[in-house]
Amino acid sequence: MDFALTQAREDAAAILASAPSVLAKAAAFVTGDGPEPQIDWAKIAYLASQNVLSSGDRAFLGICAEIAGFNPDLRHPDQTFGARWDSLDGQHQSVIASVLTQSSQTKQSREREILEQLGVPSAYPSVPRPQLVRVRLGPDHPAVTNDALGRERVGYREGASPHETWLRGRGVWRMQADRVIASQWLIVAHAGIVRMVGTIDGLTIHGDRIAIIGQPLPDHPFIGESDPLDNNSQNPVAYGDMNDVT
Repeated sequence: MDFALTQAREDAAAILASAPSVLAKAAAFVTGDGPEPQIDWAKIAYLASQNVLSSGDRAFLGICAEIAGFNPDLRHPDQTFGARWDSLDGQHQSVIASVLTQSSQTKQSREREILEQLGVPSAYPSVPRPQLVRVRLGPDHPAVTNDALGRERVGYREGASPHETWLRGRGVWRMQADRVIASQWLIVAHAGIVRMVGTIDGLTIHGDRIAIIGQPLPDHPFIGESDPLDNNSQNPVAYGDMNDVT
């Protein structure tokens, strides 16, 4: 299997894994645990063509299969990428865009490193500094009824565990989805101090608000430092890059 196809199937697997509810419906065709499950993409593609799931689930599985190299039968208009994309809700569109954006950035970085080692000019422009999203927590208070993340309380609580601080910080916020997708780091701040840092691996959409999918990094050196994007804005969300913290 060539490198491009291997990478494409890794991307497709990452997209499929990012939607647990859809993955569960295709679990019969996925074996093995860990970061490299064995997926029968031909059967995933077949399942996507059958009217046994919702149109959104079929569209999502069909896009995953197409990315993995199992192209749809273009004689059926509903099995083109565009038609399937239009059948997805905003959350699943954002998941796919997030994974593919990060994969593209990773591939460009790898290619650039190889070309630099060979002394060959890169075809890509210089890598931009990693992008940041900062959210500012207020004081601890009860969450709204039917909180999108199932939380009972939100805001900053002194003595909270890293996991709790991350859960309180990762959502849900009015954010610009395109800027979140282009970012690598989430900074959670309170009272002008960084309280938690984590990766941005994807997002979920909840009405007009966004929650970030990622991994908290409780040992990150930024924690305990001054909020690098502190400002006088009433908006708790700010965007920046590593130039703002170095």
